[in-house]
Amino acid sequence: MTQAYHFNGLKLESEFHLPALAPWDGPCHVRSDIVVKQAAVPPRLDAADYVGPVFQTKGTNEYLLALPGTGRILVRNGDEVLVDAEAGADPSAILSGPLQAMLWHQRGLLPLHGSVVVVGTQAVALCGPSAVGKSTLAAVLAGQGNTVIADDVCVIDPATADVLAGCGRLRLWRDALDRLGVETGALERAVRDKEKYVLDCGIHSTQERHRLAAVILLSRRESGAVTIERLRGARATGALHRVVHMRRPASALDRGPNIFAGLTRLVTTGVTVWRLMVPSHGVPSLHEAATLALGAIEA
Repeated sequence: MTQAYHFNGLKLESEFHLPALAPWDGPCHVRSDIVVKQAAVPPRLDAADYVGPVFQTKGTNEYLLALPGTGRILVRNGDEVLVDAEAGADPSAILSGPLQAMLWHQRGLLPLHGSVVVVGTQAVALCGPSAVGKSTLAAVLAGQGNTVIADDVCVIDPATADVLAGCGRLRLWRDALDRLGVETGALERAVRDKEKYVLDCGIHSTQERHRLAAVILLSRRESGAVTIERLRGARATGALHRVVHMRRPASALDRGPNIFAGLTRLVTTGVTVWRLMVPSHGVPSLHEAATLALGAIEA
């Protein structure tokens, strides 16, 4: 049985339950933009342009990922995900952030590795590597009355610097929820048999786009004060390049020049870029980080 979901303004139809996405509540007759289904996936792409230990690409619109314990997944044409899952694999974890990013690359958009919060009328992307605290900082900002519109993947239209809104569901590990004082008993697991849960921040779906005002690059360090620094020009562009989600596979799909052009356009059209350094000693530092982030945006 297929289920339909909102996916950053698009309709996604899936044969698998995807708890991180909001159920589709639009007209039933609307054709799906993206389909996720079980199918046989070959171990190799015919006449592949790039073959690596984990992924292969062909042309600009075929990406094959092989993961032990999960199976083989083929993302193609920006509108189809074919899943050949291994026995016992968790299907709910299939459409993870990296695979979502590949769909957006194939659709000519720019995915950054980050969550998005709307502060007032401005969209702010909280970006950085995995486990740096992006979703937790987004949860802190949501608790202060701001609106979460995306988690893990910030999808930008580089032609307009607009962010495509997703839904306000954050995926947080149990230790982060414990530090935030959130009980996990009533929360759905984001990944089966793992202590990662879906925290619903209340915004289920939207067709809106929001102008991107700022990108905050989150970094951790062992100790010291919370600090924030404005990056400009080439430093800003270079820092943004490092948080492009799945940039190596995207380059194999010949998306590199478009990515560079899109990032340069963001920096030269007024999107501010900040580096936020946060010590690794819990939620109090994230509350201070949220205050500094809000101050930078207001300034």
